[in-house]
Amino acid sequence: MDQCPASLIVVGNEILNGQIVDTNTSYLARSLKAAGLSLQRVTVVPDVVDDIAKKVKNASQEYPVVFTSGGVGPTHDDVTYEAVAKAFRLKLESHQELLDTYIRMNPNQPEIKRLAIVPNPCKIINVKSTEVFPVISVKNVYILPGSPKYFEAAVDTIVPQLKGFTPLHFEHINIKLNKLSIVDILDKQAKRWDGKVRIGSYVQSEPQTFTKITLEGSKEAVAEAKEELLYYLPVQKLMNLEHGLSHFQMNALLEDNEAYIKCALNIVQECYDRYKSDEIFISFNGGKDCTAVLHLAAIVAKSRDISSLLCLYVTADSFPEVEAFVDLASKYYGLAIIRKPRPVRSAVLTLLEEKRNLKASLMGMRKDDPGSANLQPFALTDPDWPQLMRANPILNWSYNQVWAFLLKHNVPYCSLYDQGYTSLGNRSSTMKNPLLKDPNDPSSYLPAYTLTDKSAERRGRL
Repeated sequence: MDQCPASLIVVGNEILNGQIVDTNTSYLARSLKAAGLSLQRVTVVPDVVDDIAKKVKNASQEYPVVFTSGGVGPTHDDVTYEAVAKAFRLKLESHQELLDTYIRMNPNQPEIKRLAIVPNPCKIINVKSTEVFPVISVKNVYILPGSPKYFEAAVDTIVPQLKGFTPLHFEHINIKLNKLSIVDILDKQAKRWDGKVRIGSYVQSEPQTFTKITLEGSKEAVAEAKEELLYYLPVQKLMNLEHGLSHFQMNALLEDNEAYIKCALNIVQECYDRYKSDEIFISFNGGKDCTAVLHLAAIVAKSRDISSLLCLYVTADSFPEVEAFVDLASKYYGLAIIRKPRPVRSAVLTLLEEKRNLKASLMGMRKDDPGSANLQPFALTDPDWPQLMRANPILNWSYNQVWAFLLKHNVPYCSLYDQGYTSLGNRSSTMKNPLLKDPNDPSSYLPAYTLTDKSAERRGRL
């Protein structure tokens, strides 16, 4: 990462004994980030000349930019100027320009002269706030007052003048998991992006407990690292999915060598070879099978720079969770969703009357579904249905393969599948699969992907 490390030395017994809460550190850290600098060390020292001098000397040698906070007033315990002079073996002398400035600011206070006794030589920096006041720098050390009002104004003046650094870019990901649950993923990604992107993780407790993952580096590197990290984090636990389908996800799926996945991809590719993108729609009801097909289609569409996918969502007595997931999928994949009431045949007929260009539908049918045993990957609708080519990419997939695909490629799916449902239909005719009752807690159910008897997939359908 092309950034410059900086150090802060906080001076003051009042900080060490807890009388004053230090806010200067966080303010400086935030300001430095925007300028391409990184606050890499903060040291708090008492009002002792030798201690301050030692820290200033060491920091000045180790860091290109050093700030001090506090100890620059007129009282006996304001010893930062003296310490900096000692650190660099300089004399403390009255600075005429500083003296003239302080006398103008406080004409009736002779004690103000003490503020003008500074290390010589030094550079004067005039800070514009509600009033103009001076601070000084010696070599690469900026000596700032401890009062937040004046410290922050000085930082606002000095930091933008530190030229030649690449501003850092910051992104974050919030996930409803504790750090222990994702420590292996974070370790691997931190090592993978070492030197390019700094990855941090912090437990948050408001308004709920979650982990905030931060990424900082160049804008390009952060964007790439975020895409990769999102692919490996459990998608169902992410607190928002506004990031959308990424190029990393696309490449991961296109490079997948699993035979059943490659076969399904080939069918989707063939559908888009046979028909124009505006002649195809996806039959989507929020279920796991059509979700798999949607993801496959979205990957192909992204690889072909197709900007939007059309989906037909036939509604009838839907679960609120299904409605929520359909809305989420719409944003995640950039879908144009057309909602039509049941029955399905009339919904399709109405859609084709409204959009006469449509010729094919991608569907989530599997041979395990009722009436689908003799279907082919491409099949025209029955004679008594509106004429349409049905493309069935996952026709030969098993229940286990559907879930293996969704989990492997971290595809978002309806939350009901984590609550014991294995097959979704109308709310009035669908219940949790009794085979998924948790043996350790009969009041709860295991996720759908834990079902071992694939023939019992529809045990929750009346």
